[in-house]
Amino acid sequence: MADFLLSAWTMCYTVFLALFLFGVTVFIHEFGHFIVARKLGLVAQTFSIGFGKAIWQWKRDGVVYKIGWIPFGGYVSLPQLDPEGMDRIQGTEEDESFPEVSPWKKIAVAFAGPVGNILLAVVLALAVWLIPGDDAGVQVRSIIGSIETNSAAYASGLRAGDEIVSVNGNTVNNWYEFSVEALLQSNDSVTLAVRTAGAERELNVPVIDVGGGARIVEGIAPALPCVFGAVTSGSPAARAGLEASDKAIAFDHLPILGWGQFTELVQAMTPGESVALTVERAGEELELTIVPEYNEEYERMMIGVQLGGGSGMPWMLYKNPIKQLKYDALAIVRVLQALTNPAEASQAAKGLGGPLAILDMFTIAIGMGLVNTLGFVRFININLAILNLLPIPVLDGGHIVFSLWHGITHRKVNAKVQAILIQICAFLLIGAMLLITFNDVDRKIGIKKFFGGLTSGQTEEVQEAAPVEGE
Repeated sequence: MADFLLSAWTMCYTVFLALFLFGVTVFIHEFGHFIVARKLGLVAQTFSIGFGKAIWQWKRDGVVYKIGWIPFGGYVSLPQLDPEGMDRIQGTEEDESFPEVSPWKKIAVAFAGPVGNILLAVVLALAVWLIPGDDAGVQVRSIIGSIETNSAAYASGLRAGDEIVSVNGNTVNNWYEFSVEALLQSNDSVTLAVRTAGAERELNVPVIDVGGGARIVEGIAPALPCVFGAVTSGSPAARAGLEASDKAIAFDHLPILGWGQFTELVQAMTPGESVALTVERAGEELELTIVPEYNEEYERMMIGVQLGGGSGMPWMLYKNPIKQLKYDALAIVRVLQALTNPAEASQAAKGLGGPLAILDMFTIAIGMGLVNTLGFVRFININLAILNLLPIPVLDGGHIVFSLWHGITHRKVNAKVQAILIQICAFLLIGAMLLITFNDVDRKIGIKKFFGGLTSGQTEEVQEAAPVEGE
């Protein structure tokens, strides 16, 4: 009973924290609009922290500040920015006449929301960079670590050690990019360019649908970097002199491709047998001698280490803050590009994730620790900034387009036309979000499979031998 209550409390806490952090992202966006609007003299009717009926509110300088009973996110009501349209959606209670403002001021206010998200993302990128540890900056290269010999991928010619360099002509630099390109393909197979020992060849490899819009090349797993995490006191690893952050290079003078291969080599040994283990530590190679032991509880050969070396998740691929932000932007741009490509649009739409998918990934990031959580919040902020700048009437980009038309032609878009366009797009977006949310129920399983190559090798193998991983 105690374990159940602890598990329930942990789940509730994680969900609450995920919703709160997403709320911070929305709040920063709306605060950007609000502060610039006030500085430029626009009327701000309401600034709300949270949604729904106010549990506490006050009025100052003509602005109603309130805290909603749903304490996630917030909104700001700016009637001069969105006459007869978004004001109703955001909560304006009365129709009033307000002084006209320059279209350039409207553009500045519209830009301010995305800029707020970008500034927060910059702060978070710097935090990920400055916080010590190896959580960020470790990429899972697109190298096949293991492959099932009875799989279609094996029959197509893929082998362990092959590095995938492109999918249907699109270059990939890591396992995540390979997974994305496989997901976006609507055909039953993909053309992979693979490199082995410096030589390249092309293979036609089948892909399968695993539900929720996710598509994968079945039967393969990535070569996870064999970087050690925690070393158990008194274990064979500790006696051999292994330290956290050591990277295994060779086992019995056999080059190590990744964590999976290393665990197989350890488990193939016999009790009492010693072997040479070459590791890289602080840029230098060291050769140690290790004697794995058979663990009765887990019924396997173990040395007493856990997998380290970062998560390999897409929001944690870089330590450098500039590269973090660049990769975040390129990731969402790639999805938008796919949505406008007839050959990829259908599959890209199936792969879109809504609130439940975001919540699921939030919980994954939170479970991986502080730095992963900060990285994912950064990733979401960049995504939100770019999406809001799309030239769609209901979004900030749509307001910018309307105001640009006004500023360049000196003619405003008809207020009723603007309101109709905003409301149509709002209903379309709400409908699309409901559809995506409905699909998220099934996609929740797809997300786990989509990220399976990144998370299962780190968590499932570790959990299988918890509390101490012995490979």
